[in-house]
Amino acid sequence: MSSETIKLTARFKLKEVSEGLDDLFSTYREIVNFLITYAHENNITSFYRLKKETYKNLRERYPELPSHYIYTTCQMATAIYKSYRKRKRKGKANGKPLFKKDVIMLDDHLFKLDLENKTVRLSTPRGRIALEFYPAKYHEKFRGWKIGQAWLVRTPKGVFLNVVFSKEVEVGKPEGFVGVDLNENNVTLSSK
Repeated sequence: MSSETIKLTARFKLKEVSEGLDDLFSTYREIVNFLITYAHENNITSFYRLKKETYKNLRERYPELPSHYIYTTCQMATAIYKSYRKRKRKGKANGKPLFKKDVIMLDDHLFKLDLENKTVRLSTPRGRIALEFYPAKYHEKFRGWKIGQAWLVRTPKGVFLNVVFSKEVEVGKPEGFVGVDLNENNVTLSSK
């Protein structure tokens, strides 16, 4: 039997958010916009090249910021700039790209999720902070799954942590088949 990796994203709504996160969101947006401008002016689409050319300068400007935030800002900036270039070629983008959202990309070094205690520990310029999240029933199915990247997202409804989980599963050989037809008013099933 062969195995396959399944990836699912779960959303965790944070309860109380400290004021320090406001500074982190604005600093992150500032760095991403600096990197997008740098990539635009120098026509850089490679994450590695952008990181190589800007990392030292950014570490000097933001010495209190954990270094993995610099890596994730470079990843976001290159993704945004590549998307902008594709849209520009199709005539769907004007001007210069700009990052306006309250989103922070986190790698596995910047946060630790504890499903048991319903908390997430987040690295910030002031050290690690513990934040509680509202539990949901579907969170339980992710116990034992591997935790990957995450995004901290601030919306008018609150601050959310979107976490990507992965798990290796065995793929069995199918026996027969099931055909499904989703019409407007009914569902039709057929099996062998």
